[in-house]
Amino acid sequence: MNKILQIVGIVLLLITIAFSAQAKLNIFPQPRYIPPLNFYGSDGKTYQLADFKADLLLAVIWSRSCGPCISEMKNLNAFAKRVKHRGIEVILISPEKEWKTADERRLFMKRIGAPDLTTYLDRKGSFFNGMGLRVTPTVIVVNSKNEEVGQITGVVRWDDADVERYMIKLRKKVLQQLDESETADQQN
Repeated sequence: MNKILQIVGIVLLLITIAFSAQAKLNIFPQPRYIPPLNFYGSDGKTYQLADFKADLLLAVIWSRSCGPCISEMKNLNAFAKRVKHRGIEVILISPEKEWKTADERRLFMKRIGAPDLTTYLDRKGSFFNGMGLRVTPTVIVVNSKNEEVGQITGVVRWDDADVERYMIKLRKKVLQQLDESETADQQN
């Protein structure tokens, strides 16, 4: 019986991956306020998106039970390593209830090919719900002033060179908008 349930689970996972929609990118005309919502690190400390100082932060909201989320982790891990020296940081936030221990989470990440990604926990879905999210995976795109500049929902082809080029150009555009905003503030 256990073997049958495992096979059914694998089949459902493969179907989910095969029929998952491609990513939908939504870059906002103006950056949006991000509420001070908490999530937690393996160290037990409380974090907010404002604690990260990258030029462009990609906060990937995912779930261990989400087949499309898991399917992109290996490529996301490689992408994060390639762009971190370019001012782009990637973090992961998943439901706390999915994990018993930090070691379990670390071993799972290693098994799916994403050992280098930093993971955080969302207690009781307060971050997910507070951001008004509906699906996983969702990437919240954040500028260095802790403003949401966009969202990506669905599976991203992180191994695609065009995606990497786009993110690097987006970082430059976001930095330019911040410079223009500061210049305008200084003139007023």
